[in-house]
Amino acid sequence: MPRLAALLLWCGLIWPLQAQVVDTWAFSSPRVQEQALSVAAKIRCPQCQNQNLLESNAPAAIAMRHEVFAMTEQGKTESEIINFMTARYGNFVRYQPAFATSTLILWGLPPLMLSLIALVLWRGRKTS
Repeated sequence: MPRLAALLLWCGLIWPLQAQVVDTWAFSSPRVQEQALSVAAKIRCPQCQNQNLLESNAPAAIAMRHEVFAMTEQGKTESEIINFMTARYGNFVRYQPAFATSTLILWGLPPLMLSLIALVLWRGRKTS
């Protein structure tokens, strides 16, 4: 009877646990591994909110992560990999979008707002 109780306890504790995705990749060298992880950390998962490819376990992120690892093994540079991913998935996957006409508001609005705030504070202080 104690064996049955132990088995039921073990099944009761283990059964509710869900499997996690185990991502194993054999890199050719530590330098390649460091580069691949660095690039994957700079690319956003297209399915997740504010998670990079290393943090996300979404199927799209896993596929993209493997693609980044494979491209790094092939000798591609960081900019080549990021440009490829941007062309394939759009600017959303970049944490720092390129400076272009379509991203002008994104890059120009913060300095403009800071300038306006400084001007308002300076004028308010001058009149007081």
